[in-house]
Amino acid sequence: MNSGFRSIRPLDCTPKPDHPSTYLPTRISCYENEVPDFCAAEIDRLHGHLLCSFSNFQMSQAIEGASTYVEWTNDIVSNILLFKRTTHEVVVINEFIKLNEETATRFSNYIFKKFKSVRIISFGKVEASLRALPFPHHVVNCTEDFVVTLPATVSEYHTLVGKNMRRNIKRYTSSLEKDFPSYRYEVFVGSKISEQQIRDIVDLNRARMAGKNIESRIDDAETRWIIDLAKKCGIVGVATIDGIVRGGAIGFRIGQNYFMHVIAHDPEYNNYSLGIICYYFTICEGIARGGKRFHLLPGRYEYKYRLLGEIRDISRVDIYRNRITAMRYAGRILRYTCTDAARSGKLWLLEAERRNDFSSRQAAKLVRVLRTLKRERLPTSVRQRTNGSGLGES
Repeated sequence: MNSGFRSIRPLDCTPKPDHPSTYLPTRISCYENEVPDFCAAEIDRLHGHLLCSFSNFQMSQAIEGASTYVEWTNDIVSNILLFKRTTHEVVVINEFIKLNEETATRFSNYIFKKFKSVRIISFGKVEASLRALPFPHHVVNCTEDFVVTLPATVSEYHTLVGKNMRRNIKRYTSSLEKDFPSYRYEVFVGSKISEQQIRDIVDLNRARMAGKNIESRIDDAETRWIIDLAKKCGIVGVATIDGIVRGGAIGFRIGQNYFMHVIAHDPEYNNYSLGIICYYFTICEGIARGGKRFHLLPGRYEYKYRLLGEIRDISRVDIYRNRITAMRYAGRILRYTCTDAARSGKLWLLEAERRNDFSSRQAAKLVRVLRTLKRERLPTSVRQRTNGSGLGES
């Protein structure tokens, strides 16, 4: 179990030799202020993540004014990074990708040689595996991605989730069927997904956020994007009672990966754990359809652990041209380090809810008090930003 504390990786200013690459691109291309048409399908193929999909870039308008770095190996695209450049900084748009030291080194070498005024390259949210780079760099954790590695069969997953989860799923499902004979849970994919079903689930999400004094970040434009993308690669679980949508889960499939994007239910059915039921049966459908992983995205909630989600740390990575440049950015480095330390403390408190010793129980009580105070004091105009996941508590 991750305790929530992480060692803060200090600024590494030690020059190191280039690591041998697992593959060597035969050529590198750079399209300044342009994203070529071929990139749409290639980005999805290479990175396979909803938050790094071309569709998500378009929805968020991230590609406006972007440039494109492409590695080719034997005339096949082997890597694509989209970035925006100012006089002194390059910011990589790709998020939730795996960044190893070979890729980081090649990209940094190319950028620093091509753009002489650039001092720093920034990756905002990546799954970083960096042990040695020939440039000073700073890595701090900033969020996470919960990932369920899916077994081959639904029955195997049912066994793996554990006795308590199996008992609860059975008990709550039986209670729903007994108390509400019209209760149904169905999963729809692609063209069989109804626009109204999606709008009903989004409305439940908004209502649930409003109940916490938070405005849902899913506006009309994103709702339209969800509807359009769902028709292409969506998976939507819908819980109805008397034909009315009372809960649901909206996800997408990219390659062999599934991604939960919105989960919501009517608070009147809290006692039936309808949110967990929506999650569980939608994941089961992903297994039945041959999925390999189900991403639950950011947000450290206990139910994600019970659904067998495992944490993948997501980090901010800053790479500096040289030591002198890194020293100029000492204030930035200190600020991110302090932010990471504060986040680590918060995560320790959150993780305390999962432990059962005396100090942990007291810490858990403190977390609940702070949550209540925060929700009572926040104005309703405060907007929830959850790295695109759209997920609330279930």
